[in-house]
Amino acid sequence: MLNSVKDLGNANAIVNDRYSAYKVPVKSVLGEHTKHIRVESFKDDISNNLIESFHHQFKAWYRTKQGFKSFESANNLISMFIFFYNFVRPNSSLNGLTSAQVAGLNLTDREKKKYLLVA
Repeated sequence: MLNSVKDLGNANAIVNDRYSAYKVPVKSVLGEHTKHIRVESFKDDISNNLIESFHHQFKAWYRTKQGFKSFESANNLISMFIFFYNFVRPNSSLNGLTSAQVAGLNLTDREKKKYLLVA
């Protein structure tokens, strides 16, 4: 995976979980100049279910896009997905409502799907 982003430019930093197997590939593929930020453990960290859930949904969504055409398109797509994930996607902790609905914004199904197709 790291090799696939190498041609997109020089990374100033990479953020990942505490899995120790990332340490050597980050330095060997991205270089010594790349800052390696390992997310610290939360006090009550039992698992990484939240980020794994986010990653699973992003990966399924990204596959339909058939790759990034440029660094800019990657940034746009990721920004759009984060917006969708945080505000448009129904959330079980909000009784199936979206954050937007809780805030008073009601989108039609067509408007919600638009965010999945953009970028």
